[in-house]
Amino acid sequence: MKKLLALFSLLAVFILAACGQTAKTDGATTQAAATEEKSEVTLTNGKEDVTVKTNPKKIVVFDLGVADTIRELGFVGNIVGMPLKTLPTYLKDLPSSIQPTGSMVEPDIEAIAALEPDLIIASARTIKFLDQLKGIAPTVIFSVDQKDYWNSVSKNIRSVASLFGKEAEAKAEEEINTLEASIKKVADMNEKSNNKALTLMLNEGKMSAFGADSRFAFLYQSLKFKATDAKIEDSKHGQEMSFEGIKEINPDTIILLNRTLAIGGDNSNADTVLNNALFKETKAVKNNRVIQLTSDLWYLSGGGLQSTKLMIEDVQKVLKK
Repeated sequence: MKKLLALFSLLAVFILAACGQTAKTDGATTQAAATEEKSEVTLTNGKEDVTVKTNPKKIVVFDLGVADTIRELGFVGNIVGMPLKTLPTYLKDLPSSIQPTGSMVEPDIEAIAALEPDLIIASARTIKFLDQLKGIAPTVIFSVDQKDYWNSVSKNIRSVASLFGKEAEAKAEEEINTLEASIKKVADMNEKSNNKALTLMLNEGKMSAFGADSRFAFLYQSLKFKATDAKIEDSKHGQEMSFEGIKEINPDTIILLNRTLAIGGDNSNADTVLNNALFKETKAVKNNRVIQLTSDLWYLSGGGLQSTKLMIEDVQKVLKK
């Protein structure tokens, strides 16, 4: 009987040990599954879904906002090619290892092919070359919906982060939350104010005005600037505006972008515009509420983690006065 009890005791020990090991193994398996990284992600290329491999080591980028997002996430070393001739100032300090790949509107197809990229991120400016780029590597465009600007931008940021794994996704989410707090702070200030804004673009001595649903929708939709009552036709290049027209509208705030300065053109007429007598008679000038946007940032870039932060800082300078 004693031998039989001993045998049962020994058997029980083995069973308990086995159960414990199984539980431990199952726990480790569950934890491993939870942290397992994806080998592929599906990105939306306009109306088309594109499945690409994660952790691309060689990326060619034509979308400058995406480039600054990749840098902010810590993967700038994965960028091998970009249009380098007309970079905005905040992107001038990119690694010297990045090779030129043509201009922002005309890619150098041969140079891109020679880099043998894993992924090409095109832009709206290069859309007519899309088929040629697709022939080299998987190609995606992260489009921005002007009617839903911030939501589409934050969606793009999350998509870019998904290329680099869970840590990058967590960092992107943290940065998005910080940006949303800054956006809300500016929006709250504007919603409490009765000031009405007019957005103008200077271009080789000429001026054009933009409405709330234009390329500057971020200012009105997300940051909650109130547009003037003037009827402005929304178009890519804006509606031509005279000094008499600006004086008649008489905005409380003028938001000014100098396109000429952004593209390195002849900027000699800019001071003449700003010193015009009719311009100076507006409430915006009299009350020191002219927001001069960082031209190369707003015209050439935008839609990225860093560029969005800098865009918010641009308008805060005047709002704090």
